[in-house]
Amino acid sequence: MESFYSTSVRIIVKGIVQGVGFRPFVYREALRYGITGFVCNTPEGVVIEAHGKHCEQFIKALRENLPVQARIDSMEIEPCEFAEYTGFEIRESTLGLGSVAIPLDSALCFACQTEMDDPSNRRYRYPFINCTDCGPRYTIIQTPPYDRVRTSMKHFTMCKQCESEYTNPASRRYHAEPISCPQCGPQLKFLDNKGNEIAGEPIDLAVEMLKAGKIIALKGLGGFHLMCDATSERAVSELRLRKHRKAKPLAVMFGSLEQLETYVSINEVEKSHITGSIKPIVIVDAQSGTNLSPQIAPHIERLGVFLPYTPLHRLLFESIDFPLVATSANISDEPIMIRSSEIINRLSHVVDGILDHDRTIINALDDAVIHIAEGRVVMLRMGRGFAPHTFALSEALTQDILALGAHQKSAIALGVKENMILSPHIGDLGSVEADGYFERTVQTFKRFYDVEPSLLVHDLHPQYASSAYALTQKREHYGIQHHYAHILACMAEYGLDEKVLGFAYDGTGYGEDGSLWGGEVMIADVHAFERIGHLKPFALLGGDKAIKEPRRIALSLLFEIYSLDEVLTLKSPTVEAFLPHEIRTLHHMWVKNINAPRSSSMGRLFDAIASLGGFIQSLDYEGQGGMMMESFVDDSTYEPFEFSVIDGEIDCVPMVKQIMSLGADANAKGLIASRFMATVEAIMRYFADAYPALPIVVGGGVFQNRALMCRLYRHFGEKRFYAQQQTPINDGSIALGQLYYALHNTKEKNER
Repeated sequence: MESFYSTSVRIIVKGIVQGVGFRPFVYREALRYGITGFVCNTPEGVVIEAHGKHCEQFIKALRENLPVQARIDSMEIEPCEFAEYTGFEIRESTLGLGSVAIPLDSALCFACQTEMDDPSNRRYRYPFINCTDCGPRYTIIQTPPYDRVRTSMKHFTMCKQCESEYTNPASRRYHAEPISCPQCGPQLKFLDNKGNEIAGEPIDLAVEMLKAGKIIALKGLGGFHLMCDATSERAVSELRLRKHRKAKPLAVMFGSLEQLETYVSINEVEKSHITGSIKPIVIVDAQSGTNLSPQIAPHIERLGVFLPYTPLHRLLFESIDFPLVATSANISDEPIMIRSSEIINRLSHVVDGILDHDRTIINALDDAVIHIAEGRVVMLRMGRGFAPHTFALSEALTQDILALGAHQKSAIALGVKENMILSPHIGDLGSVEADGYFERTVQTFKRFYDVEPSLLVHDLHPQYASSAYALTQKREHYGIQHHYAHILACMAEYGLDEKVLGFAYDGTGYGEDGSLWGGEVMIADVHAFERIGHLKPFALLGGDKAIKEPRRIALSLLFEIYSLDEVLTLKSPTVEAFLPHEIRTLHHMWVKNINAPRSSSMGRLFDAIASLGGFIQSLDYEGQGGMMMESFVDDSTYEPFEFSVIDGEIDCVPMVKQIMSLGADANAKGLIASRFMATVEAIMRYFADAYPALPIVVGGGVFQNRALMCRLYRHFGEKRFYAQQQTPINDGSIALGQLYYALHNTKEKNER
C-alpha cells in the first residue's frame, strides 16, 4: 500500500454493497482502527470519509474482510481535507431508484443456525430467522433502494426487541430488512390441496404427510418446492405420474452433509459449493446400491443434490431421517410458482398438502443448478444466490439497452449506467404463463433500475416469443444471430474484445441463411463473426418430431450411407426402433425432402449417436441422450472416430460407419460414448491447430456435458481457453451475448 493513502481519505465503493451488512462492517472496521468519519449509501455507491493514522490498514481490511454476500467492483480513493469528528457514524442513505446492484438471496448462515438451535434464544426454531449475512433479498424487493418499506416485509411491524437490533450498528441485524421474530414476523400454516387450513402445528403436519408417502408443496425463498420421500418408489413414481414428468431427473435435498455423503461421491470443490453460503443444486456422482428410488434419475449415474438452505427446510429435517425430493413447483418448464393459490388452481392434482406462510414472494427465483468439471463451475441454471448477476463496466453506457434472450431457458439482460445485469432463469417461453412472467420480468427490471430502454436486441428467430415482443415495441431494435450470441456471452463474462476462435454447439438456433445451425465454428469479435466451420447438415425427419425422437435423425444419417434395402437389413438399435413400413415412409420423406429440414446441430448429432449406440430412441427431455452417454464415457479413451473437413464442412459420415461396425452390446456402448466425446474434442483441436494465435471460446448447451468439458479443460488447459462459469453456458445467457454486442455497436441499425 503506497503512502498515497494519507490520514484523511474519501472512498467510493461500488458493487454489491447494499443489503449485505456493508455499512455496519465499515463501522466495525473503523472502530477497530480508530478511524473517525462516516459511511453513507448514495446513488454513486457507498461513500466513506475516513480520518486517522491507520487509514492504510482500514482500507486493506475493507478489501479483505468483506461480508459474505458483499462484492466490491471498484474502490476509488482520494485524499481529502481533515474534518473533526468525535467518532465514526453511519449516515442516512441518499439512495434513489436504480442506483446499486440488487442484493442476492443467501442460505441460512452459521450464526443464525446456532441461534435457532439454542432453546434459550428468542428465535429458537424460528422458521424465518435471518441477518445481514443470510435470508431473502431479491425475492422480497418491490422496488429499490432495498429498504424494508419497499419489500414484502413492510406488512410486519417490528417489535421493540427487533427494532433495537435493527437500529444498532454493532448488531449483525443492523438494517437487515427481513428482520423479525416469532412475536412480530411471518407465520406458517398448513393447507390441504383445496386451500383449506388444517388445524395443528404446520411443520408436524407436513412431516406426517411426508412420512406417509404423500407429496407436499413447501414455500421456500423464491417459490414452492414439490417434496416427497426420495427413498419411496411409490411416492416418487406418484409424483412423476401426477406431474407428467416421465424421466427428467429430480433434485434431492439431504438433511446433512453426512447423510448426503452416504448417497453420492463428492470432491472438495463440489463439497465447498454444497456447504457454502448459496447451497445450489450440485450435480454429482451417485453411489450405487443406495435406497434412493431408481425413479429419481432413471438411467443416469449422477444426482442433483443440495442441503437445506432456509430455516424452514432445516426444521423439516429435524423430524425426518430420509432424503427428500425437492423439485420446483411448476408445469413442464414454466416459471416456478410463488403463491399457494397457484398451487391450488394448477397443481391440486399433484400435491396432498401445502406448507405455506404469509411472507409474500415478490420475485420468483429458482434454485441455481451447477456441476463441476476439472475444478471449474459449469452453470446450468441461473438462480438463487447467483442472480440477478451484475457486471461492472469500465465506463457508463451512452444509452439504456434491453436484451431479450432466446426462447428456451429464457432470461433477459439490461445495460444501464455502468452495469450489465443478467436476470434469473425465467423458463421456456411459448405458454401463457411463461410469456406473462417474461413480460413481468422486463417490467420489474425497468422499475428496479428506473429506465425505459431506447434499444432492444433479440434473437434472429422470427417465431421466438422474445423476438415477437421486441417487434411490438415502438423503439429501435435488431436481431443477433443465436450462436454468435453464445460466443459473445462468454466474451462478456471475461471482458474479451479481441478476435477469438468460437465453438457454438447446441440443439437448435436460427442461422443467418434461414437454416437450423448448431455445430458452428467461427472467428468472432465484438463487431462481427465469420462462420469458418460447421457440421455437414443432416435431415431432421419429421421436423420437430425428430427433436423428440433421435432415432429419426440417426436413420437420416444411415440413409446417407446405405440404400433403403441395406438399411432394412441392418442390425442396429436405430433400425430395430422402427417397423419396416415406417422406415420406407421416412426414406421417401428423406429422398423427396418432405418435412425434412436440414440442420448442422451438434446437439442433434449427440442425439443421433445416442440412438445408434442403443442408449435411447425417444427423449423425455432436452439433452437426455448426452446425459445417458456421459455415464459410459471412459476418460482414458482418446481415440476419435474418423471425420473429414472440406472447406470448413465437418463430415461425420465416416464416424457413423465405424459406429455401425462396433455393434450395440454393453461393451460397445462405452466405446461409442468415449470415442464420440474424443471425436468432438478432435474436431475442436483441428480448428484450434489451424488458428493457434486465437483464444478459444465455447458456448451452447452441448458444453453442459461434464465428460466433454473435463476433456476440453485437460486438453486446452495450457491455452487461453474460455468457458462460462458465472453465467449459464446454455441459452440462459443468450441475452448477455446480445447485450454485449449492443454495448460495442450502438450506432443505428437497420432492422433485419
